[in-house]
Amino acid sequence: MKRSLTTLSLTLAALCAGLLGSSASQAQEDRAAPRRYLNTVFPDYVRHGDILFAENLNNLDGKVEKLTLRVFEPKGDTAAKRPLVVLTPGGGFVQTGATWMDDFGEELARAGYVVAINRYRLSRDINSPEKFYDALFKATSDQKAAIRFLLKDAAGPNRFRIDADNIFIGGHSAGSITSMYTAYLDARNKLPDAAVASLQKNGGLDGNSGNETIKFKLRGVINLSGAVFDIDMLDAGEPALLHIHGDKDDVVPLGSNAAGLHGSATLHTRAQSKGLKSQLEVIAGGDHIDPADPKRCPECIPLMKRFMFTTMQQPAK
Repeated sequence: MKRSLTTLSLTLAALCAGLLGSSASQAQEDRAAPRRYLNTVFPDYVRHGDILFAENLNNLDGKVEKLTLRVFEPKGDTAAKRPLVVLTPGGGFVQTGATWMDDFGEELARAGYVVAINRYRLSRDINSPEKFYDALFKATSDQKAAIRFLLKDAAGPNRFRIDADNIFIGGHSAGSITSMYTAYLDARNKLPDAAVASLQKNGGLDGNSGNETIKFKLRGVINLSGAVFDIDMLDAGEPALLHIHGDKDDVVPLGSNAAGLHGSATLHTRAQSKGLKSQLEVIAGGDHIDPADPKRCPECIPLMKRFMFTTMQQPAK
């Protein structure tokens, strides 16, 4: 009997060792396997350029301006629905570039996202509150129109197979400012008179750049070197927020300045006080441009992917 028990014990030990070894090996494989939306899982991407999403009058020159998107998607992808990331480049509301932030579109598409980079109407300068808010609300109107254009496509031709429940927006500098006002400004917020006048001139909260009846919800906002004047916009129950900001930024403050501009650190504190998911990443020695340049900030795009990946693990509000 004793010998039988010894034999059984050895057999069970061997079996358990085999099972544990198999589990450990499988766990290692699982850990090593790239995960969509977090890692690069597609070797290539497809770029669709100059997609017209809206037309609107620009008071810069009194002409109707054609507004276009550049869309990046993973090449060979068969998923029925993919998260959408709308990126709006910076430029101080007065300039833009034909390829600004394309490197973000390429890298995020390889991770499985659909990325749209939108143009918006520019202004001559932002040297007064009236001019700043006019430039801002032209940009938010255009950004909202870009989101709605893609949602309209998802409900119809479905060219880009957008997941309407997982939409992220963001940008750099002026594009980030635009994104935060798009995401957080609502009818509850009190604005200065100059802002109220400019907002109404540009179609109110819905804007006037097209498809205003289409509603959307955002999962998160990516703030690269951005700030807001109206910090009370951030309130409970609103989209998650990722801030990436250089501590040597001499254009947009990391904290707050005498002009009342509130940068990433102040925004992070406000968001946390309201119970919003907020992540602050400060680039040591980084200037204003670093968060928008993957060569100078190689960790920035991975931080964005991690933020969106983890946000999508949580139930949508």
